[in-house]
Amino acid sequence: MMKKLMLSCKTATGLMEKKHLERLSIRERIQLAFHTTLCDACRRYEQQSRLLERLFKSKAAGPVSPEIEKESAVLEEKILQQLDAHKQ
Repeated sequence: MMKKLMLSCKTATGLMEKKHLERLSIRERIQLAFHTTLCDACRRYEQQSRLLERLFKSKAAGPVSPEIEKESAVLEEKILQQLDAHKQ
């Protein structure tokens, strides 16, 4: 049973990132909790990952700079032109 609970650090960090996108299964949550209880490096990684996620969300919620809006419009136009070229 212990082997089923033990994750590699690579798998654990993958689950941490997955957790930002979707809800983990009960098994994944238990495995991750068990791993981070024993692994200082992964526990620190999870704390840093949560901090970065909060920072990105707070920046994304803020106003968009005029430069970014202009770049977005230019890129959107290029994409539309390429789509039109492929239709023909």
